Amino acid sequence: MGRDPKAGAEYASSIGADFQAADLADSESLARAVAGAHVVIHAAGPFQGSDYRVAEACIAAGAHYLDLADARDFVAGIGALDSRARAKGLLVASGASSVPAVTHAMVAATLPEFNRVDAIHIALAPGNKNPRGSSTIAAILSYLGRPIKVFEEGRWIERFGWDGAHARNFPPPVGRRRVHACDVPDLALFPEVFGARTVRFSAGLELEIFNRALSAFAWLRRRGRLENLPRRASSFRRLSLLLYAFGSRNGALSVWVEGAGPDGAARLRSIALVTDDDGPATPSAPATVLTRKILDQGPPRIGAFPCMGILSLDELTAHLRPLGVWCARGNENGWHTAGPMARS
Repeated sequence: MGRDPKAGAEYASSIGADFQAADLADSESLARAVAGAHVVIHAAGPFQGSDYRVAEACIAAGAHYLDLADARDFVAGIGALDSRARAKGLLVASGASSVPAVTHAMVAATLPEFNRVDAIHIALAPGNKNPRGSSTIAAILSYLGRPIKVFEEGRWIERFGWDGAHARNFPPPVGRRRVHACDVPDLALFPEVFGARTVRFSAGLELEIFNRALSAFAWLRRRGRLENLPRRASSFRRLSLLLYAFGSRNGALSVWVEGAGPDGAARLRSIALVTDDDGPATPSAPATVLTRKILDQGPPRIGAFPCMGILSLDELTAHLRPLGVWCARGNENGWHTAGPMARS
């Protein structure tokens, strides 16, 4: 379902589905759209500043609910619907996307090698030729230059969106990319879930001109200018498409986990999902895999919660590998996997 009947009907027809127009601002329209559904995937972002009207409509209709939210407060607060979801025997999971579903699975895959997790660093580096939507851009603009609460060295401190630029080495062919501080659900959830004393999340665009432009906008916003940036997301998207021909389709989502191994010695382990071609395959993977699991086996868990701990990295990579997204691993000596021919 969607708000554009023509585009929605054409896409639905291409995949052999029916189309239902829906307006999230119209409760009756929303109720009609979810009526009779078994599973609903909510992908109408941005989720920053949104309420839970879609999830509430799904609970009322008796439908399992997933969303692709990357908004920190939205995902972390979904537990407010837990009692209602349980009463209906429903799964209501927020963040069934790159964050926190995929990143949680990646960090969890390293845990057998640690006695203690001290720090988790997560970084995203998309390729410039991957599709980008206005909702994703609006999400970035929502925290650009705004204060972000980050757990570092065992205490909460304040940083600013798109501040703290630094370089990260991603697996080939992505290589070294410059990344900046972002606000995502992982920052609120992972300190408690993994017991880490430091959790950081950064992202950077492939073309440095975009990184520098966003840094300039963040600097201006911190000084009281450029308000209502998310409303200009469509304009930013159009401008970004002017340079769409440059760069590549290669991107990566990576985690670096630091701590102590079983012998007590310091240890570093890293995992990355590297994109050869289909960048959107990674953020859509958790909702796709989890929907299949619900349809085939029933919901793996009942209640309302952030989407963590119900999908393994193996399940996600099994779905992603045929789509040209492969897994690389590394340690203190760098990345083991040098390219797609060595996929794990």
